[in-house]
Amino acid sequence: MTSMDNTIEYQGYVIQSIPQCLKEKEQWRLCILISVEDSRQVRTREFSEDVWYATEQEAHIHGITFGQRVVDGKVDGRSVMDMKTSDRRATPRIRVQFRTTFAASPSLEGTGIMLDLSSGGCRIESPVAVETGTSLELRMYVPDFEWPLMVEAASIQWVSHQTFGLAFFRVTEAEQQRLGQAISKLLEG
Repeated sequence: MTSMDNTIEYQGYVIQSIPQCLKEKEQWRLCILISVEDSRQVRTREFSEDVWYATEQEAHIHGITFGQRVVDGKVDGRSVMDMKTSDRRATPRIRVQFRTTFAASPSLEGTGIMLDLSSGGCRIESPVAVETGTSLELRMYVPDFEWPLMVEAASIQWVSHQTFGLAFFRVTEAEQQRLGQAISKLLEG
């Protein structure tokens, strides 16, 4: 297996499988690096599991799949969300008043008013009670846009009374472009 086979690009992150060999057991332990690059630097985080495989190849395959699940937010207690958003204040926050709908599951749905927006997140005011750490799907009703802007997953970073802050976690490339267009229009005034 070449080193290229154990490195993939996924949802804007680079996942690299680097299994560790335990000689006395002749087994391979799942270990991965997940990296993301912004205009200033590359951030990398290591994740491993105490799961053992008979071959290096098997550990690579499971490592890449595990990395994709971490990026998708499907592994409890493991997250890369903050790797893209820790620099979020570097992107301009624009004051807005957009109607917004959100949902986390059939049991949590609501509407609110978006108070500010940046390429990495937003702030929403809503009477619906939410909790920090919850992942929401968002629809933003931006004036002059034919259909709402979609954010597949945004994580609630903080809650204060009826206002909460979100970091965008998963946005399709097409929606990211539309978000950029909306922000450009807003900055032009």
